Amino acid sequence: MTPGPEPATTGLRLVYAAAGLLIGGAWAYGRDMPLWEHALRLCVIVVVVPPVLHLVRSRLRRRSAAQHLPLRQLVVTKVLLVAAAVVVELLLDPLTAWASFVTAAALAAVVAVGGPAWHQKQRSPSHG
Repeated sequence: MTPGPEPATTGLRLVYAAAGLLIGGAWAYGRDMPLWEHALRLCVIVVVVPPVLHLVRSRLRRRSAAQHLPLRQLVVTKVLLVAAAVVVELLLDPLTAWASFVTAAALAAVVAVGGPAWHQKQRSPSHG
């Protein structure tokens, strides 16, 4: 019998799955907005909200020794993700009325599936 995934890995996967659903949901929710406004709002959500939540959590725990992901790479990755969603939506919009929902599902999948691997790569000692 093989052991299951480590609890930290499972927790990381759950966090990224939840984040993917939230980001995809935010994209689908804003489907009636102008695309530039929608993308700007999502950028603000994915770039500003997580550091604020982290700050609140660290203040509540009163621990500052936690290891953090490199902020520059995190911000660049998130902005590129939103830019990719804009491109996907622009490409799909003439083809289907479901473009926003397809883009939202793609965002959710990319974050949920790719997020944990990207996170682990950023934390690896050889990265840098």
